[in-house]
Amino acid sequence: MQRGHDDNRSVDSRTINRLIAVAARDRLGPLGLVRHRRTRIWYDDRGWSLIVVEFPSGRSPGTYLNVGAMWLWAGGDHWAFDEGSRVYWRADGSFASTPPLGERGWQQHVDFRDVEQFSRDVELLADVAARRVTQLRTEFPSPRTVAARLRSRATRQDESPLWHAFHSGAAAALGGDAAAAGESLTKVVSAPHHVDWEHSLAEQASDLLGLVADPAAARRRIVEMIEHRRRRLNLPTTHSRP
Repeated sequence: MQRGHDDNRSVDSRTINRLIAVAARDRLGPLGLVRHRRTRIWYDDRGWSLIVVEFPSGRSPGTYLNVGAMWLWAGGDHWAFDEGSRVYWRADGSFASTPPLGERGWQQHVDFRDVEQFSRDVELLADVAARRVTQLRTEFPSPRTVAARLRSRATRQDESPLWHAFHSGAAAALGGDAAAAGESLTKVVSAPHHVDWEHSLAEQASDLLGLVADPAAARRRIVEMIEHRRRRLNLPTTHSRP
């Protein structure tokens, strides 16, 4: 949250963070989600992936809500939403990733007006977050399911085709589907590459592509990639099989 120019704004910021933490602990804690340090991020650690819940601030006091899945075979040291992100909701608790066009009553931000009001509203928001987490758990129970769902849909407008294909291929390889992995990873390798990150991703895809004929070797490599990402995010090492 942006800091204000007076003491009241600073007090509001601390109060907002505390009320969000209380609501998230009560609604997300029972599902096994953990708070990331003292931030507004909570996460469901599934070993090979995370379901991330974020209560981001904006220009005005209050919070938005982002909930999404994060695939840990991708590189980087930042938190990301690979599937899902902004959540919209209504006063009755219904929610959607994209609200129906022109339909009234949808909101994406809880404004802070006073403690009682914000506490009540953020409790609803935390409940929405908990139900969205449960929804994502059901949608993506395993790497093999991730691969199947990603391969069955078109690339989103806000998504790079290279990342879409890479995630599909890595998930398929981790799930033991060599044919699907090879098909998706070949798309990454054979596509035009113009900027540094595209070349880097193509190199990773090429490396995996060379291993898909040996499913056990491909799986070991992806597990190594997952553990590397977990270290960069300061997550505990996991030796369990995805």
